[in-house]
Amino acid sequence: MAATTEPTVDANAVQAEATAAKKKKGRKPVADNTKYQGVEQVMPITLKSSHAKGRHAVAAKDLAAGTLVAVERAAAAIVRNQSFVSLCHRCFGSVPTRAQTRPKLDAAGKEVAGQKETIHVPTHSCAECKMAAYCSDGCQKQHAGEHGVQCAALAKCNDIAGAHQVPPENLRAVLALIGRRAAQGERADRAPVFAAQAAGAEATPYGCVLDLNSNRHYLDRNSIKQLQAALKDVVALVPESARVSLSEAVELACIFNTNEHSIGVNGQQIVGVFPFSALYFPHSCMPNCVFVGEANGAMYVRTIADVSAAAELTVSYVDLFQPREQRRRELLLSRHFWCKCRRCSQPLSQSIDRLMDGIQCAQCHKGVMIFEETKEVEDINELMTDIAALDQEIQGKFAVCENCESKIEVTHLVDVLKAAITDYSAAHAAIQQGRLTQARVLLERFVDNYEDKRVLSPYNAYLVNAYTALIRVCTQLDDVDRAIRYNSLVVERMLGPDSELLPPVPRHFPRLAEYQMSLGDTCLKQAKKKATNRTPAGRSVTRRYLKEARSALEAAYKSRVIIFGEHSPRATEARRLLDSAKKEYDAFVQATDKKKPKKPEAPAAAPQAPAQATSTSSA
Repeated sequence: MAATTEPTVDANAVQAEATAAKKKKGRKPVADNTKYQGVEQVMPITLKSSHAKGRHAVAAKDLAAGTLVAVERAAAAIVRNQSFVSLCHRCFGSVPTRAQTRPKLDAAGKEVAGQKETIHVPTHSCAECKMAAYCSDGCQKQHAGEHGVQCAALAKCNDIAGAHQVPPENLRAVLALIGRRAAQGERADRAPVFAAQAAGAEATPYGCVLDLNSNRHYLDRNSIKQLQAALKDVVALVPESARVSLSEAVELACIFNTNEHSIGVNGQQIVGVFPFSALYFPHSCMPNCVFVGEANGAMYVRTIADVSAAAELTVSYVDLFQPREQRRRELLLSRHFWCKCRRCSQPLSQSIDRLMDGIQCAQCHKGVMIFEETKEVEDINELMTDIAALDQEIQGKFAVCENCESKIEVTHLVDVLKAAITDYSAAHAAIQQGRLTQARVLLERFVDNYEDKRVLSPYNAYLVNAYTALIRVCTQLDDVDRAIRYNSLVVERMLGPDSELLPPVPRHFPRLAEYQMSLGDTCLKQAKKKATNRTPAGRSVTRRYLKEARSALEAAYKSRVIIFGEHSPRATEARRLLDSAKKEYDAFVQATDKKKPKKPEAPAAAPQAPAQATSTSSA
């Protein structure tokens, strides 16, 4: 049936189907891995399926940190809105531009009489929709088949999204999937072609997309209606030969939203659906693998820790430096599951998570207040319809200090956190509005009120976020020394306390490595500026910055080799800066040692005459 005449999807009916499907879950067979087992011939992993874990991959042997365990090209991917004309819409390479002169427009979009402006536009782009940019004429021609299916709809995509209050990327993602379907066909049994490097890997077939869960039944009725209305308009603009039903379009949108992964490519962002990786590398809040975007748009999966044979391979879908409840809620709302990984299942009193939203005891000022969560989610459907149940769990409960065992109502702790969030939000708003001086005052007051006065744990996520914001603000205000101090604190907090606890993030984790890289780079530049100060105090500062630069860059280089590979551009950049830091430090030490005045040699002591033997005569 044509998409334009299909009846509206009944959200209640979808929910009823989901409930019925849940009741039959016990009879659901274990997933068949046959279609994907080709990966075992080229990668050191074994595919598994079970009722308890579903599909997952395990290490086929002991794996060292930095081992490549999967390479996948997206079944469909789109360039993010902010990178729309910067990346090729086929290969995701950089797009060349040319200068173009046009009449200058005022804030209302009207031409300013007699004034012109120069803008830069893609050299290769679609003249019809003006929405697709390419790196070359060859890429544009190769993409013509897929783009032809999307072109008319892309031209109207932003208008349709605005009219129905739906994100434009959601509509473009569906169009990308429809274009890939038209190019490849609907065969669900077509196996992916796996390779050890991106050069030999093909895009995962469209049929594999249909193996993914859509979690469509978790969408509320209003969201379903808005999505339907927008997709009805979009699909009507797709050529009839490639058109899908409205129900299929909604299903594709839900599959993409639930399983999408955003990766960095050439300094820009793309978002795609990578079926094999989504199926076999589940989430953990203490992962042993990471997804990495390559310059060609492929996604690599690499280990970031040593992994024992037969151990499950996991990645993280969320920012790890945030409280447990926040991570779980984010995963529930975006991925529709309640995290029960090893870190989230550990008692709070024994986990680093107690510090991530920790509030210090007002009595002893040493311990943090602990409230062990008792609510574990068994029925996701029930929780999705009543997420306030998580908040109701704290009513009438008490938190206990881990050190002195004093008690306080959990609702009081929530009030403290709400006050901290309000204060932090005011500073963040000042940054957004460009009031940097005021933002700095507010952020430093936040640190004074909540850390210096021992209200929040030093590892509280809001404090670390405040330091992160201060790095950016102080850098823009040209207070580089203070920016270095805050950057050093962020690295220290992300590494975690020196204890038996697992750290907040893995030691070789992309976000931590970037802060280490930033710290090392900034220290190196500042040391070169300070080197002109020849005073003892000036030389001391220069030496300290050079030592800190070398230490931070050594850590960043090691992590980048593990995360991205030894010969990757990012590891090469870190190696170059590290070599520069070592060279600067050695030269500084050598020059300083030369200028030190030599201590005069002490005169040789005169030899002492041997003692005379004396004899005593007896009477």
